[in-house]
Amino acid sequence: MSNAGFSAVWLGDEDPQSQLVRMGDLVFVKGQKVNVPAKHEYADMIRDNPTFSTEGKAEVVEAKEPSDDELAARAEEGTSKAALKAELRSLGINVQGNPSEDTLRAKLADAYK
Repeated sequence: MSNAGFSAVWLGDEDPQSQLVRMGDLVFVKGQKVNVPAKHEYADMIRDNPTFSTEGKAEVVEAKEPSDDELAARAEEGTSKAALKAELRSLGINVQGNPSEDTLRAKLADAYK
C-alpha cells in the first residue's frame, strides 16, 4: 500500500435517488473521483467494494427506475380509489385505465347486486 493513497470513484447503486455516499470524512458524489489517503480507515473497504472503481475504469451502475405501472400503482397508495380498485380485484373484476371514484363505486355496487 502506497503512502500517497489512491483515487476512487463511487459508481452508484440501484437507488435512483442516491447521488452521494459518505464514508467517514469522505464524500463520494456518483461518478466523481475522490482521493483516498492510503491510511484512511475505510481505504481497504473502498478498494474491495464493487460499487467503487479504483482503477480509473468507472462504469456507472444504472439506477433501477420503476416501471410506469409501478409508478401508477404507487401514486394511488393509501387512497379511497386504491381501496375501491383492490375490492373490485378481490371480486375478480379487472379495472382498466383511470376510472373516477364514482365509476368504481358504481362497479362495486353492481358487483354486490
